[in-house]
Amino acid sequence: DELLPDARLDDLPTLGNQHNVLLAVVTTAAYQTMLGRGVRADYAATLVGDVGWKLYVWLLKTAAFPFRITSHDPYKRIERTLKALLVFPFSTPGAPGYEVKAWAEGEEFFTHWTHCPPHAFVRRLVEDHGDRGELDAFYHSWCLYDWPAADLLAGDGERGHYARRHTMSRGDSVCDMCWRGRALELGEAEGDHSRSKS
Repeated sequence: DELLPDARLDDLPTLGNQHNVLLAVVTTAAYQTMLGRGVRADYAATLVGDVGWKLYVWLLKTAAFPFRITSHDPYKRIERTLKALLVFPFSTPGAPGYEVKAWAEGEEFFTHWTHCPPHAFVRRLVEDHGDRGELDAFYHSWCLYDWPAADLLAGDGERGHYARRHTMSRGDSVCDMCWRGRALELGEAEGDHSRSKS
């Protein structure tokens, strides 16, 4: 309840945006509660990240199900699922909601996010009330889910379907995501994908 005023849910234009910010409130509250009970910050962040991942996997599998049964192509699975997720819960009405440029090139699907309501909530909380590691905990959970999420969506048993060089929770102005149908080698998956959509 203490964090809800900082969430500004009424300012968010869509149910999906409100849903995700409410999840950020819950994960941040869980992190803060563990700190208050003497749990080390790094361990609290790990616990929140692990529980959050279980919820995220359920959401992803639910969204991806129709595309997993209608296609064996990893790229089609990824692209179709991402397009569905851009309707809910990641609908993109623009700030204060999610703001993104999304496009496809070959077997790569790009989502360049310039506003993320859950991130904005945590950053505002830290700026207004001080930083006890909330932004770092957010990064180590919400912002690191995308690598295994892409592999889960592809469903081909390979790793390396995702790359990102910039992250807003680390101070960048964009989360420049590239989702790939073809898995790349570990080092190659971190390569340049920062082409901008004109």
